[in-house]
Amino acid sequence: MKISCPKCALILGLMLCVFPLQAKKTKYVTLKPDDFKVKIEQTVNPCVIDVRSAGDFEFGHISGAINLNHNELQFISELKRQCSNTDDPIFVYCNLGKTSKLAAQKIVENGFTNVYNLKGGVMAWRKKFSLVTE
Repeated sequence: MKISCPKCALILGLMLCVFPLQAKKTKYVTLKPDDFKVKIEQTVNPCVIDVRSAGDFEFGHISGAINLNHNELQFISELKRQCSNTDDPIFVYCNLGKTSKLAAQKIVENGFTNVYNLKGGVMAWRKKFSLVTE
């Protein structure tokens, strides 16, 4: 099959446009509880986000966490208010680690570049570390 030069140029142009964009796409990092805790402790003024219900949050959460519902329309605006620098680390967790994956992806899509998700959520955290109710 013969391909003309204009078609080659178009294909090459599309490849050059699409692949660099994919390479620049920032993703969140999922960490096990031990690594999540160490990373929080190594961070000055960490922004820890609990995306569970308010009732679950009151029952017990990671020390210093802020409770934000990722399904609310103002989730990102409230996140930006609480964690204003988009380059600072954001630590997000839920009950089992599935909802926080969705929240972490939403956070990344809104310009935050340093996002960590807790693998296994609070259920995994509680096997090794305590929660606070303050």
